[in-house]
Amino acid sequence: MQKKKSFNDLFVKNGMDIPFFLIMIGLMTVGLVMLLSASYIYAFHYSGTGDSLYYFKRQLVFAVAGIIGMVIYSRLNYKYLRYFSNLGLVVALGILAITVLRGGGDGINRWFGIGSFQFQPSEIAKFMLIIFCATGLDKDHKKIISAEPSKAGWAKKISEITNGRIKITQGTTTMFFYALVIGLTAGMVLLGSHLSGAILILLIGVAMLWIGECRARWFAIGGVVVVIVLIYVMFNYEDLPLKEYMIVRIKAWRIKDFSPDDARWQINHSLYALGSGGFLGAGLGNSKQKYLYVSESHTDFIFSIIGEELGFVGCVLILGIFIALILRGIYIGMRAKDRFGALLVFGMTAQLALQVMFNVAVVTDTVPNTGISLPFFSYGGSALMITLLEMGTILGVSRQADLPKVYFLRKSKKSN
Repeated sequence: MQKKKSFNDLFVKNGMDIPFFLIMIGLMTVGLVMLLSASYIYAFHYSGTGDSLYYFKRQLVFAVAGIIGMVIYSRLNYKYLRYFSNLGLVVALGILAITVLRGGGDGINRWFGIGSFQFQPSEIAKFMLIIFCATGLDKDHKKIISAEPSKAGWAKKISEITNGRIKITQGTTTMFFYALVIGLTAGMVLLGSHLSGAILILLIGVAMLWIGECRARWFAIGGVVVVIVLIYVMFNYEDLPLKEYMIVRIKAWRIKDFSPDDARWQINHSLYALGSGGFLGAGLGNSKQKYLYVSESHTDFIFSIIGEELGFVGCVLILGIFIALILRGIYIGMRAKDRFGALLVFGMTAQLALQVMFNVAVVTDTVPNTGISLPFFSYGGSALMITLLEMGTILGVSRQADLPKVYFLRKSKKSN
């Protein structure tokens, strides 16, 4: 007789990892302060309310609600996420498809919502993809590392055609399946005119495959292919089927004095802000570039205002806090109770690290302007809520991980 599933362990009582929680709260607090400083001029002119605190107050509400939700969510047993992984990704892809079909202004259709409630489906897609990959790569781990010939019909056909010279293993077919799902998700995001989101999803997927122990030779082959593609794109971008604004941004990055005048307006003033900040900065609240020079300085380019007001030292300190959070996340993942928990933590930590790296790279003109937000700093309620859910997932794994924990200054027993 098959035993009925018990939900007695749906909630976990063990203490969460307080160092990770405190680092994250500290980062968010600094983020809110910098958002207030970077947004009040733009809010006064463009929020439609004349309220200089408009963006700050909205972000504060999302932050408080998100932290409460994160703590509650962290008490849920993360193992039950397995049961929703497939459905979650299907729903995310469905929302992406609806968003693409509905279209949007100027051919940019990356937003979904009703009335004033708008969010980017790509944020949900990233979250669901990590859960899907963690579930599958854990369940199919033996297949992924297997060198046995694949039983798939197409794999057998290739072996027959080549007289056995090419043998497709179970590991290869399994990896290709997950690579296909990752590519499909990134492709849907790209159809929504969100190139940076698509690139980020691809990189998160690659990180998940690497952590899932797919064979290293495929990453070497993929790396060579990516280098070739990037070289081709850099020299032939005008002939590619990209949106006009994407081509303009790549051209503006390649040719620094490119016209029209507004092609490099945002990035040039970002560099002015970083340069004028010097070593110690102009002081909190004293940025000049936020006076409508750096376009929408409270979103993707908030790091340039940080550089102007807090200087090189402030930038390094904030990046240091991000690194501390990422390293603590990796530590939790290494101490996770099972492979599924480790994959969840590593995937979400990788996403955080990639977003920070890309945002700083864009702001410093290291890569073309692609529009990636800085976690905990850039304005955006839905993005902040999803990020906090991911942090809640990591804290949920930490509750069952094999590491010393402190909960309200009391040591809790290690989970068995």
